[in-house]
Amino acid sequence: MQKNKEKKPSKKILTDSNATKNTGDPIVPKHTTQKVEYIALNLIEPGIYQRQTIPSVVTGIVKHFDEARLGMLIASSRDGKFYLIDGAHRLSALRTLGYTHALCIVLTNMTCVDEANFFRNQDKNKRFLKPIDLFNAGLVANDEQCLKINEILKSNGFQVSKARNRFSEIAAVNTLFEIYNEYGHRVLDDTLRIIAKTWHGLSKATQSECLLGVAEFVNRYGMVDFSERLCSKFTTIWNHYTEALQMRGVGGSRSNRKKFCRVLVEHYNKGFPNKSKGRLKLIGEEEAVA
Repeated sequence: MQKNKEKKPSKKILTDSNATKNTGDPIVPKHTTQKVEYIALNLIEPGIYQRQTIPSVVTGIVKHFDEARLGMLIASSRDGKFYLIDGAHRLSALRTLGYTHALCIVLTNMTCVDEANFFRNQDKNKRFLKPIDLFNAGLVANDEQCLKINEILKSNGFQVSKARNRFSEIAAVNTLFEIYNEYGHRVLDDTLRIIAKTWHGLSKATQSECLLGVAEFVNRYGMVDFSERLCSKFTTIWNHYTEALQMRGVGGSRSNRKKFCRVLVEHYNKGFPNKSKGRLKLIGEEEAVA
């Protein structure tokens, strides 16, 4: 990219090739061709099919600008003009930052209809990063939060995984971050420790609902004698929770974790006399589940 300079570097960097396949069969040239060029930003116009640019998104790109992660704009060369197909927010950010040229993927031999179809179908062949992919990449990048969560997982015999039916392999990666960010690393550590001790081997015990509910319990009451009182009750607790959801409707993450926590407290209190000091106080009646 060029900033505050009008001189254009050599345009053509990559062109289509009529190379042959390994079979020796020639590749049939496509109607649409593609090349990479430095284009003056003032020559690029938004296509009429473009969505509206959101100022806050542009501001975010400007604030955290990283040229290496920006990627290339995609434009169509038609009728002596360049029509932007992908990158409206990035284009606005570059203009805000004072750039005059940008490296673009330039498509040719397209009509306005072709461009509109390209625009609406461009994400169909993309594979977006899943939470586990972001987590694993964060480990390699030495991200402090990812490293700390991974340390907590390992110390309690767990690891992240795409598998959803194995006790020691947790697929609910976003839930781990949610607990870590809201309650802190100690609550996450205690949550995984008492789940491992109380319900070892039960795959549902490491699903998102249970992780969040136990974290809420630990945050409110500490670890108390959780394992001793709830060790053999998981199936009953899970059924009670799912019945409560059916009766009162599924809420958001925060609502459901409190419902699960309340069920835990109700089963924890069973066997204690009503006025016993050992009983835990229930979450407010407005959050009752059943």
